[in-house]
Amino acid sequence: MGFIFLAAGVGMGVICLVTLVRTRRFLALAHETHAQVVGNHSRLHNRKPTYYPVLRYQTQEGTQHEVVSPVGSNPPRYREGAQVTLLYNPANPQQVRINNFLNLWLMPLLFGVLGAAFLLVGGLALMASSLRR
Repeated sequence: MGFIFLAAGVGMGVICLVTLVRTRRFLALAHETHAQVVGNHSRLHNRKPTYYPVLRYQTQEGTQHEVVSPVGSNPPRYREGAQVTLLYNPANPQQVRINNFLNLWLMPLLFGVLGAAFLLVGGLALMASSLRR
């Protein structure tokens, strides 16, 4: 049983590192601007709606874009008309993230904590089984 927890912990650790690298790469390229929430796009997940803010913003070059945030919630986190600080990739203006801790770091943090917990439980289970022998 300990090996299963160790394998799951290693897998989650890898996912943590991949999401961490992707976030850091995005932040290295991103430009900051302000965006207005012009609506919420809903998608069904497990028969429940998840609401993704629709954001309108202008790049530093003056081009206006309207994008759907990749991070959603239920209930909607942002109301229509709200102003948010937005990070966007100037090479791909459709690639955006609202500039707050959860939108940027939730996935690496979640998989890092879960991975560490699974590694700890797996290691303790293996030590306990080896002490019994």
